[in-house]
Amino acid sequence: MAVTMKRTIGRLGFSTVLIFCLILPAARGDETSEEKIRALFEGAIAAMGGDAYMGVRNIVSEGQFFMFNNRGESSGLIKFTDYTRLPDKSRFELGNKKSELEITIFDLEKNEGWIMEGELEAREATEDDMKSFWAAANHSLDNILRFRWNDPQNKLFYLGAGEGADVTREVVRLIDPGNDEVVVYFDRISKLPVKVESQRVNERGVRVRMADEYSQWHKIQDILTPMRIDSYSNGRRSSQQFFLKLSYNNNLRDDLFSRPASKTKKK
Repeated sequence: MAVTMKRTIGRLGFSTVLIFCLILPAARGDETSEEKIRALFEGAIAAMGGDAYMGVRNIVSEGQFFMFNNRGESSGLIKFTDYTRLPDKSRFELGNKKSELEITIFDLEKNEGWIMEGELEAREATEDDMKSFWAAANHSLDNILRFRWNDPQNKLFYLGAGEGADVTREVVRLIDPGNDEVVVYFDRISKLPVKVESQRVNERGVRVRMADEYSQWHKIQDILTPMRIDSYSNGRRSSQQFFLKLSYNNNLRDDLFSRPASKTKKK
């Protein structure tokens, strides 16, 4: 799935799971837990397409995006186009009219980013923009499955079954050397990764619990792909994303991930 790594829409929202306080986790090093963790991730990768899934280098997608305010009111349909080159490059175009597009580009390999709104001059991403995108990339389901879970620098904890609506799911927590953590939920029957939780600090310095839920799975180019993502902030729905078109391993130009050329207004 395209790395849903966008400042504008919080596509890859995440949160800290409350069961941390209720379950004593078994860390990597416990042979039984380590075997369970490996089985969950390898099972998920196999369910999503195995070698075909692991062979993905880039993703292009188009779809519809809905944002929700604190009262649950929708912004209405907003079109998007997303270009992702794994693991660290992204171009996201959001808007219903070309003249009003917000284009967000990040290249973490070079630690660069740009944002262009409508026909305004493109500006460089701020330090906060870059931090947000780094977090989104780290919390991306695609990056977790392809790169992060098997990184020896990261610690993994098997948390067992979830609670409430998640009781049919098995849960793993990942913590990196910077103490950033994500929680992945695996469906016991399908083996698919169906939810990712984490947390972020908002502009007021308050920690916010975030979650992404993945559904409506379809096979595309031999890869089982979630065509819907529901995102939550502190338990409230914050956005919905529906993919209408998606393709893997496209011939993407390098300049897609460079500073966008500004548009000249017609007189």
